[in-house]
Amino acid sequence: MRDKHGINLSYNKAYGSKDRALHSIFDDPWESFNMLHVYFYMLLKSNPRTVTEIETDRKNRFKYGFMALGACIEGFNTVIKPVIAVDVTHLKSKTRGVLLVVVCKDGNEMIYPFSIWVYKFRKHKVVDTVLNATSLSDLAS
Repeated sequence: MRDKHGINLSYNKAYGSKDRALHSIFDDPWESFNMLHVYFYMLLKSNPRTVTEIETDRKNRFKYGFMALGACIEGFNTVIKPVIAVDVTHLKSKTRGVLLVVVCKDGNEMIYPFSIWVYKFRKHKVVDTVLNATSLSDLAS
């Protein structure tokens, strides 16, 4: 900033400005987690057989959220090849955590979404914890 614009700006001031700008555009990320139960409720109302789960800790802080649409579960039971792929990406925002997407292939070799997890974690055992929490075969039945 100093070389390009002639402004003397500390790292903390720049980071704080960026944080306030993002907050004014996208709102608070923690508020999004607090609104998940409303979104999941509307999914259940509009898409029968949808499976959702939100887990919080003892202080009512978000741990994980799970969603499998009823239509995707129905498709999994009828036309999907019995091969499941799990893709994991780390979320690098203030909230941290991981996003897991479970997909399959349909009869036309196209990717078929099955479920989505958002998991807030502190340890590296996140994939084992999430995949053991709900059995995919239980969802499909």
